[in-house]
Amino acid sequence: MKRTISLFTGLIWFGVFSSAISYAQQSKIAENIDKYLSIRTEMGNFSGAVLVAKDNQIIIRKGYGLADVEKKIPYTAETRQEIASVSKMFTAFAALRLKNEGKLQLTDSVCKYLADCPDAWKPVAIENLIRHTSGIPDYESALELGSDKYFEFMTEPNSSRKIVENARQLPLDFKPGEKFKYSNTAYIILSFIVEKAARMPFAEYVAKKILKPAGMKQSGVLGIQKSTRNLAHGYAPKTELTWEKRLGGFALTSENLKKLPQLTLTPPHGDGFLYSTVDDLWRWSRMMDGGGFVSAEERAEIFSPPYGFGWIIDTDFEQKRFRHNGILPGYLSEFIKFPDNKITIIIFSNLDHTRMSVVARDISAITLGKPFDMPVRGRVIELGKQQIAALEGNYKTAGGSSLTIQNEPDYLSAYLKDPNGQLQFAAGLIPLSPTEFYFPFRDGKVIFTLDEKGKATKVNLRYRGEDHFAERVNP
Repeated sequence: MKRTISLFTGLIWFGVFSSAISYAQQSKIAENIDKYLSIRTEMGNFSGAVLVAKDNQIIIRKGYGLADVEKKIPYTAETRQEIASVSKMFTAFAALRLKNEGKLQLTDSVCKYLADCPDAWKPVAIENLIRHTSGIPDYESALELGSDKYFEFMTEPNSSRKIVENARQLPLDFKPGEKFKYSNTAYIILSFIVEKAARMPFAEYVAKKILKPAGMKQSGVLGIQKSTRNLAHGYAPKTELTWEKRLGGFALTSENLKKLPQLTLTPPHGDGFLYSTVDDLWRWSRMMDGGGFVSAEERAEIFSPPYGFGWIIDTDFEQKRFRHNGILPGYLSEFIKFPDNKITIIIFSNLDHTRMSVVARDISAITLGKPFDMPVRGRVIELGKQQIAALEGNYKTAGGSSLTIQNEPDYLSAYLKDPNGQLQFAAGLIPLSPTEFYFPFRDGKVIFTLDEKGKATKVNLRYRGEDHFAERVNP
């Protein structure tokens, strides 16, 4: 299931080269990312693709695991996948293009474009939909993403129209523009407005005005074709994922994984309508950097904080970051740009249980040259009462925080309080040895140092590539 890492092949393909990052640097980044994702794949916790680029150089472009478990079809960098809410940046861009074509104004009331518009929506402007300040309730909250009720509703034809019809009957969560609250419903309504203003079907407008000129030949709108070549299937564990399975690993087979139902997503479904590839999203990333397709004025609107036109604007590792994630049952995606570093990170997974936020954080750290750890793996063991008692007690960090290790009914637990006594976290610990534990809360390890009598004197909370020591405090 090994795939070759693309380095200079990607450079030739895209026809760009820069000396801003050395061969040695990019090789080390690629090596670490490949090792990291290979371990997660071997453990049954990742299946998908990654593309990382810096200074317009592709550092790594590779697939892992299986796009089709039953047929044992490998997941490659060319595999198409549903990108869920990453689609929102394309819906928002469609509205922005229509504005620039003079076919709508972002300050227009949504009721200008919708028949039977409820009175409560009259103060809602198009820009409120784009920036999640409309107050229109989110349909996924009521349906409970991934539940039986969710699948029953979302596999029906015309679910988008039913979502809007249901939303008409509900009061707003707040006065438009008053606050931010993420709403998938708002983006479905936005796609209906795009359709009305463009005077053509939403899917047709996106394909003609965005995907085609952007060169995104492997991307398309879900719900148009009954079958799409090279589209990954989404999977979830067949049985509960115990810590033994999570940390010991399991094979990506039909014995361990179940294929999830395909959602209908009949257009216009502007909250999550696209399938794409890591390559095509890399093309889109470069379009966002300018070069004619996106003007400087459009860029200023697209990347205006805190939520731009389908992009979350924030910071990570003390660096400005533009990002959006996508979550559908069996499909996870992360699209990240560190604009000041000229870095793009695109990650897909077709496993419902992938801890994508952790994966994205670690791959970002590797690419930025920040501390990180390889995934924790090991065999879960059971400890005796004396072994547990030797670890229990109070510890203090050099910064004055208090750490209490105590036995709970199910797990040994760690409670950390800051110097003012405020609880920072309470976390269960999963034993891998008498002195080493998995620390799920931070996806790291807790490692104890014992004295000659077998009693713990020091504890190290190791996560995100850094050590956090605490010394035992005498009773």
